[in-house]
Amino acid sequence: MAEIVTGERQATIDPLKHSQPLGGALVFLGLAGSLPIMHGAQGCASFAKALLTRHFNEPIPLQTTAITEVTAVLGSGEAMVETLDAIRKKQRPEIIGLLTTGVTEVSGEDVGGQLRKYLSAWNETDSSGPEAGANGSAPGRAPLIVGVSTPDFIGGLSDGWSAALEALVRAVVPAEHSETEPSEARYFTGRTAFIAASAPVTHLTTPGSAEAARSTRSTRSTRSARSLGSAEAARSTRSARSLGSAARRVAAADGGALDPRQLAVLVGPSLTAADLDELGELIRAFGLDPVLVPDLSGSVDGHLAPAWQPTTTGGTGLARLRALGRSRAVLVAGATAAAAGDLLAARTGARILRHRHLSGLTEMDTLVTELIELTGASAPARVRQARARLADGLLDTHFVLGGARVALAMEPETLVAVGSLLHDVGAEVVAAVSPTAAPVLADAPWDEVVVGDLTDLAERARAGGAHLVLGSSHAREVADRIGAAHLPVGFPIFDRLGAALAGTAGYAGSLRLLIDAANRLLDHEHVHRRSGRRFSVSGADGQPAHRTEIPTQPGSAGESDQLDNLFQESPC
Repeated sequence: MAEIVTGERQATIDPLKHSQPLGGALVFLGLAGSLPIMHGAQGCASFAKALLTRHFNEPIPLQTTAITEVTAVLGSGEAMVETLDAIRKKQRPEIIGLLTTGVTEVSGEDVGGQLRKYLSAWNETDSSGPEAGANGSAPGRAPLIVGVSTPDFIGGLSDGWSAALEALVRAVVPAEHSETEPSEARYFTGRTAFIAASAPVTHLTTPGSAEAARSTRSTRSTRSARSLGSAEAARSTRSARSLGSAARRVAAADGGALDPRQLAVLVGPSLTAADLDELGELIRAFGLDPVLVPDLSGSVDGHLAPAWQPTTTGGTGLARLRALGRSRAVLVAGATAAAAGDLLAARTGARILRHRHLSGLTEMDTLVTELIELTGASAPARVRQARARLADGLLDTHFVLGGARVALAMEPETLVAVGSLLHDVGAEVVAAVSPTAAPVLADAPWDEVVVGDLTDLAERARAGGAHLVLGSSHAREVADRIGAAHLPVGFPIFDRLGAALAGTAGYAGSLRLLIDAANRLLDHEHVHRRSGRRFSVSGADGQPAHRTEIPTQPGSAGESDQLDNLFQESPC
C-alpha cells in the first residue's frame, strides 16, 4: 500500500496534468461515427486537438461551440444550439459528446436545462417531418447526444474519462425505475448530473467508488492465488451460473433477449490500441463476443481510411452500445472505468469482473481464470503460449531491470499498471508522480506516490538516483537533465511514432513493455561506455549521488562474453 502525498508547492511549475474535457473527448473518440464537442472557448478545443493529433498522428474530429467573452456573460445557450444544429446538418454524426469546460461551468449556466429544452423541441419537431429540426433548420436524423460535466479547473484526464464513460452508460442503458433520474436517455447525464437547475456542479465524488475500490483490493489477494489448472478443474461446476433476474428484466425492456456470448468490456485510459486488440482476441478465444467501450483500436489506431469523414472512422457503434444491457457479464478493465462498470452491473444485474489494470502476470492470470469459470472452456493454446512468453520475459529482463531505479510520471491507472509490472521484475520505484489523486494509487506496491508535476518528478528522481524515467514526451527533458534513460509511456507521445501500437497490458503488451524498458537501459549504458565515461546522477548539492551501474547479461550491448569472441575469431 502506497502513501499518497501532495507536493509542498502551492503553484504548478512544470505541468503534468491534462484537463477533464480532454479525457472525456478520448472516450467519444473510441465510438463509431462520433463527434465530441467542447462547450467553451475555441482555444480549449484547439489545444486539446493539437495534443491528440500529435499523439495519434491522425486527423482528430473535435468541435467547439466557440464561446466568446460576450456570450460567456450574456449566455452561451444560443451558441450551443447553433453548433448542435450545424453539426447535425453538415457532419451528421451518430453520437455527439457535449463536454463542458471551465468557461461554461464558472458562468453558472444551467447547461443541462438548456440541452433538455433543445432535445424536447427537437423531438416535437422531428415528429412533424423528417427534415425538421429543433429550430426548423437542421435535419431530423437524431443522433445520440450525451452531455458530460467536465470542468477543467478541477480533476484531470482520468476524471474526465470516468465521467464521460459513466454518462455514456446512463444514456444507453436506462434504469428500470428511478424517480431521481430522467427517463430520456439523451438528457445531460454524468457524474455531476444536471438533473436540477439549482444543483451545484462543483464536486466529483462518485458514490460507491471507495467501496468498490476496497472490494477490489480485498478480493485481489485471493484471485491472484488461483492457478489456471485449478480453475479448469472446477469449470464444469461453475459454468452453469445463472445470469440473474434483474438482467433478464433489463434485456426484456430493451427489446431483446440476453446474449450468453456477449461480454461488456469497459476500459480505462491505460490500454492502448494494441492492448485493446489483444484483450478482444483473448475474450474471443473463449467463445465470447466483447463489446469494448471505448474502442480506440478501431478509430485512432493508425489505419488509413478509404475516404475522409468528419466523424470517427471506427470504434464501437451505436447499435452495440444500446445492446450493452443484454451482456452476460461486465468486465472492468481499469480502475478509471470502475464507476461506469458498477453502474452498468447495477442496472443489468450482470456479474461484474473488476480489474485495476491488466499489466503483469498476476492480473492477466486472474482474468483468464475468470474467463475459464465464466465459459467452462479451457485456455486456448495461443493464450498459454503468450503466458509462457511473458513468464520467460520476466526472467530474462530481471537481469537488467532487477535493482534498477526507475521514476514514473503518468495518469493514476497507468502509473499503477506500469509501476506494478516493473516492481514484479525487481525494479525499485524511487519516484512516482501522478497528476491527480485517485483511489487506485493506494494499491501501488511501493511506498509513496506524489500528486504533483514534472518538477516533483525531477527532484525525486535526482534524489533517488533514477536510472530510467518512464513518462510522456514531456518527461524526456527530466531524464536528460538528470542523465537517465527515458522510455515514452502514457500521453502525449509526440517524439516517437506508433504510440497507439505500443503495448503496456495483456501478456504480449506486458512483455513488450519489459523488453523496451530493458533495451532502453542497455542502450543508455552502452552509449556512455563507448564515450569512455561512466555517467552518474547528481544529488541535490550537485555532487554525484548514485553511480549508474546497470547489471548486464553476458553477450548484451554492455559487454560481450568469451563465447561471442570465440565465434567471431573462429574460421568456421
